[in-house]
Amino acid sequence: MDYIKSGIDLKELVKHANAIVLQKNSTQLELKNLLLLKSNFGQEIEIEMESFTDKCVNENLNAYANSEAFVMTDLVSTVQDGVEMTYFLLKAYHSIIEKGVVYYQLIDKTTLQPKGELSFSNLEDNIFYQVPTQEGEESSCNAIETDENTVKEPSIAFLIGHMNEDRLLYDIQRLILETANNVQKHKGRFFKFTLQVTVFGKKPSEEFKQKLQIIHQKVDQDIKHHFENSSFIFALEE
Repeated sequence: MDYIKSGIDLKELVKHANAIVLQKNSTQLELKNLLLLKSNFGQEIEIEMESFTDKCVNENLNAYANSEAFVMTDLVSTVQDGVEMTYFLLKAYHSIIEKGVVYYQLIDKTTLQPKGELSFSNLEDNIFYQVPTQEGEESSCNAIETDENTVKEPSIAFLIGHMNEDRLLYDIQRLILETANNVQKHKGRFFKFTLQVTVFGKKPSEEFKQKLQIIHQKVDQDIKHHFENSSFIFALEE
């Protein structure tokens, strides 16, 4: 399965779950804990959770063993810096992605109407799916600021490399998805990332170059559309 496409699909599933809870609670609180499951053949199933707990999630995942991804929601009220905030919390996980995504939608406590847009919060470990493991250690990866770096338009180069081409291709996709997710919270800033890719100990194979080009094309087509404040440039050391 396509790693980057799966990450984009997961973001779209979060947006759909957010629309559902906003619509169902548009006049009064009707649905606090939604579990929106997506099967591996595209079907979406809405389940009202008994509680916002790992146990409840796992029971439903066991009941729907062919699930590919899901979103769970909760209604939260908290006080930050003396200001009361009410929001829907949305956590989402995919069966092939190591990190889940966490979003929130601020709402008016009295009217339950949305305040502002759905916003990204953070990534967290995927504890619900047995994500397929990759052979060998992770790729070496270092981040450095480039000469073009500014506060409004950060420019960062990732120096990423590995001896194993398959592992390197996997880690490149993971790096892109996690980076694009994380910078969403920095609204008003546009990030430019350069991936300086190296196959350690040998020249990259033609198969590797072709697969890297496919990733590059998918990033240009999809990442720019769904993660609007980031762009990625590829540079392969040959």
